[in-house]
Amino acid sequence: MPKTYDICATLARYIAGSGISLILLLICPLFHGQAVAACTLAGPTMTFGTINIFSSSTTSGNATFKCTTGAQARTFYACLSTGTGSGGTTPSNRTLASGSNNIPIQITGGATWPSQIGDGTSYPMEGVVSFSVPAGSSGSYTFPLVVTIPAPSPLPPAGTYSSTFTGNDFQVYSSTTSASTCAALIGGNNSQNDSGTFSVSGAVVNQCGVSATNMNFGSASLLTSALSATAQISVSCNATLPITVALDNGATGTGPTSRLMTAGPRTIQYGIYKDNAHSLPWGNTVGTNTASGTGPSATLTAYGQVPAQAPAPTPGSYADIVGVTVTY
Repeated sequence: MPKTYDICATLARYIAGSGISLILLLICPLFHGQAVAACTLAGPTMTFGTINIFSSSTTSGNATFKCTTGAQARTFYACLSTGTGSGGTTPSNRTLASGSNNIPIQITGGATWPSQIGDGTSYPMEGVVSFSVPAGSSGSYTFPLVVTIPAPSPLPPAGTYSSTFTGNDFQVYSSTTSASTCAALIGGNNSQNDSGTFSVSGAVVNQCGVSATNMNFGSASLLTSALSATAQISVSCNATLPITVALDNGATGTGPTSRLMTAGPRTIQYGIYKDNAHSLPWGNTVGTNTASGTGPSATLTAYGQVPAQAPAPTPGSYADIVGVTVTY
């Protein structure tokens, strides 16, 4: 807020005596010191949209610190302070909240300030920055803000998550006196602080993610007998959901039991099955040859078989890539 100065001194004297009952002397010149500056802080409204809970996400915006000078040009020195926010518990534990559920977040200044911005106790404030404003004019400094959600663990349930930073949780300390550190700036004689508001929000919907281990049939000199191998397909969801897992035919295959591993133009036929007896082919026709399970966590075993083949394939390293699709 602007600073003003009022000076008023009063001297009263009562003298009792012959012929003089009262002398009252009032000295009260009033000086209004002109405000150093009027400054404001305006923060952004930031949204992640739908949050991908299986990877890191970021959103960004700008906070504008604006100052207006009087009859004198000024150079302003400033530090940005960011605290806990409505969704967190401490300045070092800032989160987006949906009821009692939370998603941790990190707040930085992007490329200009890659470290987390704090209130000087949890993380350093951003600054000291400076900008100059001509006499009788306005000028501003833009603080970039980047909010990052690291891949959450545990997976958060569906909901709308948000946090608001205002008052002491989002403010700029400033001075027209140069300072080398934010602590020195705040401790100066003519420092002031101005608060603003910025908000962050995002939505989590029911989601599932999938991962798989490799299926390795090892080495063989001749394919006069079948080879077998397995792989694990793991599905993680943020809710109890029925899931369907489909496997495509690989890069060049034509069906669940006629997938092809290749080494250049050469091929080896193989199949993937839902059972150890290799009697239930695993493909991508829902309701016919797909597999099923139930989240939030499901692990399915894929059983692979390379049938005996003649003539023997040319020696080499054969491989294929099979796509996994989870429907929920």
